[in-house]
Parts: sequence; structure tokens; C-alpha cells
Amino acid sequence: MSWLDALARWLDPTSARAEPAGPVARRNLTLTGSRALAGGRLSLDKPGTSLGGFNVVLPPASPEESWRLGTLDSRTLSRITPSRLMELLADLSPDVSRALWDFLRFCNPGWEAVALRPGSEEPDTRAQAALDAFLAQLADRYGSVDVVLGRLFTAAFLRGAFLAELVLDERGRLPVDLVTPDPSIVRFRQVTDPVRGAGWQLGQQDGGKFISLDRPTIRYIPIDPFPGSPYGRPLASPALFSSLFLIGLLHDLRRVISQQGHPRLDLELSMEKLAEAMPASLDDDGKQAWLNAAITEIQSVYAELEPDDAYVHLDLVQVKRPVGTVDSSSLGAIDGLVQFLERLSARALKSNPLMMGLDTGLSEATSNRLWEIHAAGVKSLQHPAETIMGRLCTLGLEAQGIRAVVRFRFAELRASELLRDAQTENWQIRNAIAKYQAGWISQDEASALITGKPADQPEPRVANAGASGPAAAENPEPGSNRSPSLLERTEPLVVAGNGTTAHSNGGEGYGQ
Repeated sequence: MSWLDALARWLDPTSARAEPAGPVARRNLTLTGSRALAGGRLSLDKPGTSLGGFNVVLPPASPEESWRLGTLDSRTLSRITPSRLMELLADLSPDVSRALWDFLRFCNPGWEAVALRPGSEEPDTRAQAALDAFLAQLADRYGSVDVVLGRLFTAAFLRGAFLAELVLDERGRLPVDLVTPDPSIVRFRQVTDPVRGAGWQLGQQDGGKFISLDRPTIRYIPIDPFPGSPYGRPLASPALFSSLFLIGLLHDLRRVISQQGHPRLDLELSMEKLAEAMPASLDDDGKQAWLNAAITEIQSVYAELEPDDAYVHLDLVQVKRPVGTVDSSSLGAIDGLVQFLERLSARALKSNPLMMGLDTGLSEATSNRLWEIHAAGVKSLQHPAETIMGRLCTLGLEAQGIRAVVRFRFAELRASELLRDAQTENWQIRNAIAKYQAGWISQDEASALITGKPADQPEPRVANAGASGPAAAENPEPGSNRSPSLLERTEPLVVAGNGTTAHSNGGEGYGQ
């Protein structure tokens, strides 16, 4: 009996049983509170990366190759897959690159991972220590846990899904890694369940073979899938057309400016004078050769001139004014077309003119609304990432025999500035006071509206306690000055120390 068997029997006496005769077969042991999980990694980073144990050296992205592919002509587009095209646009398209940059920074403003006892909000110190050790292991491997989170959100933006796998050791007892494969490897196979009916089985294709990824340690969360489809939809996919259009337009414009954007001298040769200088004994071929040699000589002399040299020539050469420059009449429509494509890309990338720097003349109110809309979209995509990280970390604790629930949360992405938040809370407090004074709600209900928990006192500590001052008057909403508020109409009387009564606004009342 190994020491692991002895420890398991000591922790769970009900598991004690007679040892089988003969050699003891090796089996997976499960500690009390642990969950039997398969060890090792199953998923692949990309299709075709399973090379039978051969070591592969991955070079960094080549700038020369990226520049050559940057033309994105019809031949290049016909050879690459849409997923590879999205990767290229993330580096070549200014709009896609900026949208991805903003998306990654806003999605991860900071995070915390807390291990709680099941069914409660009480922290578990033992589970927290194991969780911190695993996160420290990830930070040591990747440099920071933010690298793992950044890959998750990059996949969500370019692939339309979150995919992660918790890798355990060969015994399935200890988490050693948390990998984020490319969701483009995922393929679904339709299966039939006797209870649920037709469904989809998560897997991947490798060498024409379907490999099932149906493991608790592998999590795939699609983003906005169509009904009846298990695949998610990339956030950046609608921007393919506008981004390619704009890149192609800029490349064409570059060629036009290179050819016609600089003034060029116009040299005119007099054919009559050349014919007079041509030897009369030449045949037709000789005349053509002599003419070509004369033109080549003129070109060579002009090309070898220094900036301060004078061009001395015969009267058969006439130097005219520079010609060939493009002006506003030929490029006047380019600016409007580029602006239209940029706005189209901003919509396709789920961004807005404020984030993309397309409109600097927006009012403060409009800018606040645009930012609130953008922040709400970011928060909606943080929730799947929180779910997948919390679930996989919980499985990592269960594999170690620790019963706990990991709550993974990102820091609050502020949808407005502190002043507007304080103004909103001020009016919420005033409304709760008015409802309490009107007898519509109780003290505990008013406290729950503001703080989310019951009040610590059955009655207010101070009569007419609540928010006051000029803060609520800042940045009024439309229609706020139409009529006196309910609070002003129901403002109570306060008993003064001298036995008289006075209104809370400071005006003197009448004696009791």
C-alpha cells in the first residue's frame, strides 16, 4: 500500500476494503472532496500543429513578409483563410488595430480572484492559498496573468468565442497551466442524446480525424451565436470589406502620388532638326538606331546633372515648365471617401467616433452617452471571461481535493466620472427620503434602495437626514426645472431647541 492509499483511507474510512491478491494494478486515487479529472493537455493551438513529437521553432512575425502581404491583392486574398486575414488586418489596418487596442485595454482594467466556501460569501484561506499559488505559477510562465486574459479577449474580438483549457498533471491532481487555443480549431459534430435530442459535440480536426474536446477542463463560450448554430460570430468580421477597401484605396493613392505628385520637367525634341542632323547615308534601321542613341544621350546628360549645374543643350531640345502634379481638383473627393470608410469601419468594429478620434466636435453630453454605451458593451463581454476563468480555477481546486468556489471579477470600468456618480447618488437618496416621509416605503426598504442592505437603525439618527447642498443642481437633466420636487413639497418641520418649530430651510415658524 502506498502512502497515498494510506492517506486516502485515513481521510475516508469508508473507502477501506481488502487489497486484491496478486500485483496491485495502478489506478487513479481520489481524495475526499476531489474530482476525478483527466490529466495532460488535449487541445491544439492551431490546426495541423500535432507533428508527432517533433520540436518546432516558431520565428517572430517577419516585417518583410508583412509588408509584402500588405498589398492584399486578389492573389493574396484567394490564398489565405478568413481567420488569417483577420490576423493580418489586426496589424495592417489602422482601424482594426485601434479598435483591438481599445478593446483589450478596456476589457481588463484589473481583476481579482477570491476563493469562497460553497454557498456562502466567506473566504476560504486554504483554497485562497492554493489559488494564489496557481495564479503565481501562470504569472511565472507567461510573465503575467494578463497575457492569458489578453489572449481570451483577442480571440473574442477576432474569432467570436472564448476558448480555454485547464491543464492538469499526469495524475489529474494538480493544475499546471491554463492555455488559450485559437477558437478557429473548434469543430462541432452533431450527436443525438436520448434525453436532450440532437445536439453538438465540441471537438477539433487534426489530420482529417475528429478529436473530441468533451472535457470539464475545456470551456468554449460563443459570442452571439445564431439560433441552431454552436459557433460564435467575430466582432471584427463586418469590418473586412471597409478595411480592405480603405487599404486598397490608400495603396492606389500612393502610386498616383508617386507618379504624378511631384513636378517633372518637360523636354521636347524637334524631330525636324534631328532629321536635318541625321547622316543621309543611313538606311531605315540605321536612322532608327541613330535616333534612339541621340535620345538616350540627352537623357543621360540630364540625369547626371548636379542641382547647381546648368543644362547646356542644342536648339533641338526645348525645356518647358514642370508638368504632371496632382491638385485638389483631381483628389478633392478622396478626403470625403476616406472619412466615410473610417466611419463605416467604426460601426463595423463596434466602436464609435469618440473612441476612434473621428469627431472632435462632440458635446460633453453626447460624449458621455457614447462612452456609456461603449462601456456597457465591454462589460457584457467581461462576464463570459469571468465565468470561464472562475469555473476553470474552481476545477483546479477540486482536482486538489479542495471544495471551494472561485469568484473571478474584473475591476469596475467607470461608465461616467465621479461627479456624475455623486450627483446620481444624491438624487437617489433624496428620492428614498421622500418615499419614506410619504409613508410609501419603510426604513429598511429605503436603505436597501441605496446601500443594498437593511438599515442599522429602526429610525433615522437625525431628523431629515439626507443629501443636500448644491451638488444635485449640477448638470441638470432636461425637464428638471418644470415644477417643485416631491421632496420640497413634503419637507418636514424640525423642532428647535427653544421650543419653537422652524422649517428645515431655515425659515422661522410658529410656536407650539
